[in-house]
Formats: sequence, C-alpha cells, structure tokens
Amino acid sequence: MDFSNMAITKLPNGYLTIVTGVWACLMVAMVEGSEPQRLTYDGRIKMGPTFLDDEELIFVDLAKPELTSILRMNLRDGTIEPLHTDAKSQELEPAFSDDGVYCVFLRARGALSVELVIRNEREKTEAIVPPANGFCGFRTPAFFRHGKRVVFSYAEDGRQDIFSVNLQGEDRQQHTQNNGMNYWPSFSPSDEQLLFGSTRDGNYEIYRMKPDGSEVVRLTNHPFQDVRPQYSPDGKRIAFTSHRDGNFEIYLMDTNGDNLQRVTNHPERDDFPTWHPDGRHLVMISERQGSHDLYMVEVD
Repeated sequence: MDFSNMAITKLPNGYLTIVTGVWACLMVAMVEGSEPQRLTYDGRIKMGPTFLDDEELIFVDLAKPELTSILRMNLRDGTIEPLHTDAKSQELEPAFSDDGVYCVFLRARGALSVELVIRNEREKTEAIVPPANGFCGFRTPAFFRHGKRVVFSYAEDGRQDIFSVNLQGEDRQQHTQNNGMNYWPSFSPSDEQLLFGSTRDGNYEIYRMKPDGSEVVRLTNHPFQDVRPQYSPDGKRIAFTSHRDGNFEIYLMDTNGDNLQRVTNHPERDDFPTWHPDGRHLVMISERQGSHDLYMVEVD
C-alpha cells in the first residue's frame, strides 16, 4: 500500500480509518520526527501483530480476561473483524505464509495446554499438532519463507528448542539443541538464515544460524534483554525489542549486528515490532498511560 496520499481519522468503534487526502502532511511529521502514528484507541491489551498483506493487519486482542481473539484490521477503511468467526477457544500468536494461504496459530486446549494449528484459510481445513501431556505447549510459530514448513518453539526434555513440521503437521525436525530457552524464529528471505532469541549465554540475546543449526552467530551482547527479532522483508535489517535503556523500546540493526538504531523513546513500553510489507514501516504495540494500542512508525 502507498501511504503517500492517505489520511487517518478516528472511528466511533475506537479504531482508525485511513482514507485518501491528507496523509501526506502526517507523513512529513513522522519522517522528520519518527513519531509513531496511532492505529487503535480502545486501549485493550494486544499482542502479536503481523501482516496478511499490505492492507490487512492481524493481531491478538484481549477482549476479556478469559478470551483472546485473533482480529483482522483493514488499513484502508479501518474495519475490524474476527479472523476466525468459528473460533470457540482462545487463539494466539498468528503468522501467515507469504502467499497468505496458510495461517499458523496457537489454540488453547485447556488451562495449561496449547496446540499448534496450521490452517488453510481458503479451504478452511486444519492440521493440528497436539502438545505432549502435562504443562507444555507451543510458542512463537512462523513460516519458512518458501511457505512449505512451519517453525516454532517447543518445550521438551527440560529445554525450549526450535522445531519445524510440514504443512500437514508431520516430519518434525529439530533446529536447536541447547540448554537455553530458544524463541521467536524468523527466516531471511532466502531461508538461508534463521534468526532467533536465546538465553544460552545467560540472558536473552539475538542470534542467527543456518536452519540445520550450524554457524551460530551472536548478534547482540547486552546485560539486559534483547527479544522478538524479525527480519525486514528485504532481509537487510532486523527489528527487535530491547530493555537496554531502562524499559522496552524498539530498535533496528543490520543483519551482522552493526548500526544499532533506537526507533522509539518513551517511558512506557513499546513492544512486538512487525514489518509492513513495504519494508519502510513498523507496526508495534505501545503502552501509553496504561492503555495498549497499535502504532505505526516510519523507519526508512
């Protein structure tokens, strides 16, 4: 989507509508000051934003204490609707294949158990990967960029490692074997590099490796947490969240860990960065005066 000729206005439902006309003048302020632009106004707790395409933003919304739902927001007209109208239990951490056909997400089976669901959104069919017995479950699923496998974090044998399965939920492969906690896998555009966060060296840092687990490179080195890394669409930059300056803020760096840039600067939390498909904007969840809303910032 080209944002150069659009304007934003607040809807009665508390969300944002983006229409043609005035957006260019807002973009000037955002470019000059890198000030985030607010997309929602309801203040409810949100998690895991991701883009289905350049016009649809997907995110998890805490509608009430016992219910999280996956919602889809049309950036062109501001409409919001459930992604899965047939959902009967909590759904979390959605991700999409690059062609938008498949969605992977987590679904609650009970109070302490979560299953992995790989859903064909066109045919409305699902492949389900159940968790083992006991207090366990899946975390932070994502797709290989070729779209034929799903990668995720899973607790097994006293560790939290990264695994993958095919679109049928079969052919499980293990990608990390380490005593630390390994989360947030993100693939480079060529699938040649797997980005992830790990506690293997004492606290959460960001690493990259080949998908077979070889050639592990540590990209950050700081006594405070660096988490939720994500490759840019062109694979040249990494967005992530860090607590290095006293609270959670959004940062950018090159894929070798150089050229660190701070994107946000606010005494409250900025978290969950996700790239717009244009590679020039990030969407994030920001806490402002106790409210949690979606914001978009230009980073080009």
